[in-house]
Amino acid sequence: MEIKLAKLEDANAIVDVLNKTTLELHGKGIQQWDYPWDEGKVANQIESEFAYAVWDDGRIIGTFCIHEIDVINELFVVPGSIYLSQIAILPEYQGKNCGAAIVKFVIDYVDKLDKALYLDCWAGNEKLKKFYTENGLENLGDFPEKGYEISIFTYKE
Repeated sequence: MEIKLAKLEDANAIVDVLNKTTLELHGKGIQQWDYPWDEGKVANQIESEFAYAVWDDGRIIGTFCIHEIDVINELFVVPGSIYLSQIAILPEYQGKNCGAAIVKFVIDYVDKLDKALYLDCWAGNEKLKKFYTENGLENLGDFPEKGYEISIFTYKE
């Protein structure tokens, strides 16, 4: 498995990963993401160098975005912190340590920059919340979002 900054030619494969992951989440009653994904938004994330692709055996199997933030859900954070979002892994690759590899990659990234890391998930996703804490992230609590609550996590060296 290899993680690389996404390129524009990766956009269709990344949208496919996001769409398949979103449909699987919707099937579980998790409505945090809208379907289908906006191809233009994904292209903008790639052009802004926010989007990453997770490769395995010559195929994109996952994606995520990282960028700087100063506020998350009206919660002021350490200025210039890194925000990890849109973690998506093809359903057939879930449970095979891809998520742990992404979290480790981003923790190593923020450690090199000496920055704090923040991310969030739907507060009702207990399995994902447990995964994040088991992988070194601290749960700051649940916060209201549009029609639901999110759990915000952080990593500070």
